[in-house]
Amino acid sequence: MVAAILATGASSPPADAQPAHHRLIPSAVPATTPNILDGKTLAIAEVGRKVFVGGTFTTTQNAGTSAQLATPYLFEYDRVTGVIDQTFKPALDGSVVALAPTADGSAIYVAGTFKLAGTTKVRNIIKIDTSTGALVSAFKNPSPNGSILDIALVGNRLLLAGSFTTVATLPRAGLASLDATTGAVDEYLKVAVDTNHNWPSGTAKAPVGVAKLAASPDGTRLVAIGNFKHADGLDRDQVAMIRLGPDNAYVDPAWATQRYTPACSKNAFDSYVRDVDFSPDSTYFVIAASGAGYNGTLCDSAARFDVAATGTAVEPAWQAATGQDSLLSVAVADNAVYVGGHQKWMNAIQSGADQQAGQVPRPGLAALDPANGMPLTWNPGRHPRGDGAEELLATDNGLYVGSDTEYVGNRQYYRPRIAFFPEEGGTAPVVQADPLLPRSLYRLSGNTVTARQFTGTTATVPSTVATTGGVNWNSVRGAFMIGTKLVYGATDNKLHYRTFDGTAFGPDNVIDPYNDPTWSDVVSSGGTATYRGRVPTLYPQISGVTGMAYANHRLYYTRSGNSKVFWRWFSPDSLIVGAAEFSVPSSGFPLLRDARNLFYADGKLWAGMTTNDLWSMPVTDGVAGGGWTKITGGGVDTNPQWSSGTVFLGPLANQAPSAAFSSGCTGQTCSFDGRASADADGTVTSWAWAFGDGGTGTGSQPDHVYAGPGTYQVTLTVTDDDGATSALTQPVTIAAPASTIGFRDATGKVTNATSVVTPVPASTQAGDGLIAVVSASTTVVPAAPAGWTQVGAPATTDAMTTVVWQRVAAADDAGRNVTVSFGATAVKATLTVLAYSGTDPGGPVAAAAAGGETTATTAHHSPSVVSPGNWVVTVWADRSSATTTFTEPAGAVVRQRLIGTGGAHADQLVADTGGPVASGPYGDQVATTDAAAKGTAVTLALH
Repeated sequence: MVAAILATGASSPPADAQPAHHRLIPSAVPATTPNILDGKTLAIAEVGRKVFVGGTFTTTQNAGTSAQLATPYLFEYDRVTGVIDQTFKPALDGSVVALAPTADGSAIYVAGTFKLAGTTKVRNIIKIDTSTGALVSAFKNPSPNGSILDIALVGNRLLLAGSFTTVATLPRAGLASLDATTGAVDEYLKVAVDTNHNWPSGTAKAPVGVAKLAASPDGTRLVAIGNFKHADGLDRDQVAMIRLGPDNAYVDPAWATQRYTPACSKNAFDSYVRDVDFSPDSTYFVIAASGAGYNGTLCDSAARFDVAATGTAVEPAWQAATGQDSLLSVAVADNAVYVGGHQKWMNAIQSGADQQAGQVPRPGLAALDPANGMPLTWNPGRHPRGDGAEELLATDNGLYVGSDTEYVGNRQYYRPRIAFFPEEGGTAPVVQADPLLPRSLYRLSGNTVTARQFTGTTATVPSTVATTGGVNWNSVRGAFMIGTKLVYGATDNKLHYRTFDGTAFGPDNVIDPYNDPTWSDVVSSGGTATYRGRVPTLYPQISGVTGMAYANHRLYYTRSGNSKVFWRWFSPDSLIVGAAEFSVPSSGFPLLRDARNLFYADGKLWAGMTTNDLWSMPVTDGVAGGGWTKITGGGVDTNPQWSSGTVFLGPLANQAPSAAFSSGCTGQTCSFDGRASADADGTVTSWAWAFGDGGTGTGSQPDHVYAGPGTYQVTLTVTDDDGATSALTQPVTIAAPASTIGFRDATGKVTNATSVVTPVPASTQAGDGLIAVVSASTTVVPAAPAGWTQVGAPATTDAMTTVVWQRVAAADDAGRNVTVSFGATAVKATLTVLAYSGTDPGGPVAAAAAGGETTATTAHHSPSVVSPGNWVVTVWADRSSATTTFTEPAGAVVRQRLIGTGGAHADQLVADTGGPVASGPYGDQVATTDAAAKGTAVTLALH
């Protein structure tokens, strides 16, 4: 995971340019992405709508097309359309392993094993322009003498990791820092690593160095992992925490872990740490590892380490093991830790066994709960699994996955070597609010449900609750609420759940995420076994369970005849129970009496005893301990009913979310951020925007392009995970610049002939700016009419081409015919000629952008162009046998609407902004048709 961090000052810590703040778990259905036809993907970076992809590949293809594109080792595509930018051609001669964009997105640092960029000699690290792919000449190559394996941009320093020993002939053993502008090696990061991890045992011996870096978003720490045993002479086996001070970087003397000291498959792996990433809030990081399964190690697992933990033998907060298969990548977002590799399972007890109690199928991909490492419900899978997913990138927009395989799901979605799971359309992970007293305490006994108010010191007399959907509850063994679900054990040795709102119970559901119906009958790669999981060892114990309670990602329970309280990790999202069982230290009940009921509230475990006594034990951050206190008086002792039935705290009424957003505009393009919206007892699951001009949007951070200046009332409506909504309206103002440009007139023609002809508007005067646009059902680019000059590249799609020409009107141009010839064969085409007064005497068009669609659609998007602060003209066209209408976007002024006839006819819609727009990006205007077809679009900025 590569970090890009923006400096805020010489003496203050930097702030992250883009931590992954998506709060929803992305959709399990991947969006459209290009097809990578060979090699593997090793690096991904997102800059606005642009996505940069690096690896060992050489050939790609736009989805839904047959043409193969030469894109050696690095290419760029549009995140929204999925279309490759064929003008971005850095022309590298070797693999790309890491990418880091600059904070402003204008350039990107590229690391790999290349020696040439085009014809320019380079060595393993370059800086290139994100628009053109050209080398940024001010950044001089520092010529490391070995491989660069990862990079991180922190402020104006580029941090390098690799197996080099010198950079620019200066001694730098595995780590170095460069001036991010010039490429000059500086004295900031000089931490030196040494000695093979396996040395002196094991036959595998790889180059010593740092393989991966993760910089904390707050810019204060750097975690380095790789093949080393020492960092600046300190024992730091495979992992080192480096403090990023204002003037120098140094190994943190207060942080070390011994957990990566053991050798794992030492004759196959010299080092087995594979990837590392920091949390968006900088409080923890997660390391992914391979190495095969060995009891007591962190091999083949992901492990979370909290920054606040210090010492010479820091332990992970949790370990998420696969059983026996490698994890190769990790990416941390707000509500999930994503891991990728070629694993079959998660939720294992590390032992090397293939099918252990508790394992759940997660082929090649998994999302883990950041609090405990338990698998979340998200389970798209990758089958076949191949070598694995070696690159994950979590951004505000979703999750990117780079691999060496072709499918997401069980050969379901063809996404060769790159997939993108958008946050939009995703789901909120279940969040269980900490229950507070007073609250209704329910008791299930036989066919009866009773309730009483419980404050922690007092309890009312129980009253019978008239419920629907109930059953005989005598088979229940412990129960607790997770959101709207009542989770309970039963004498069939299974966990179940029903929905419960205080009076109505839903139908019974057996909780069995260990046998995912999508994967249970799929035969795993290279074998005969299926992805059918195993229930955890808790399940056979359930009939002997006497009470259960949920507290902060832990399931606490008591067992008959045992004086201890036991616990396991538990996911409120997937309802998966942890494979390992733990016990609360010194949790023996007073006089070793069995508990009959257990519940959690107000930061305490409450235990009802067979003696009808009630006791409590403090719980801090989910961890129970500190001994038991007997609760008496206040009605607690009067008809307490603690010794029989099943007790649980009832549900609370949902609280509505609160909507909040900010905005910022560059030109006509405004970016909105609704992430400040919140839900006190859950999660905001959707954002619905009304932009005040008829346009709408979704997602927490949409962009919107306004057709012209003005003040727009923007409304954000947010919805929480229980369906409650809240709305906020705020104004957004775009100021109108001054302009001398005016619209004269336009002419147009639809034809099916060897040429198309239309006159220059009769009102044209000398010096006016003239624009001619032809859209034709042909792949041949027609020659420019006499006296006209082509503007930019043609916009093309299957069997259709749109071309723009311009000229400055002469005194006798008004009424003169403009003729575009197609040769000897008749072509269905449209031609529009526009005249504008007050344009530049050198030509009316300041900038142009063209785009072609690869899939049929009724919503045709225009490409983005940078306006100098004047009028903008947009041309949409399609080739269709069914289109009869072409509708402009709100705010656009139509100058020509041409609809052809017959099979595969050409249609054209030309509109402008009706006045000047602010300087900056302008585009992504959507014109609609009444029939789906592939189309082209051109955006022209006038001056």
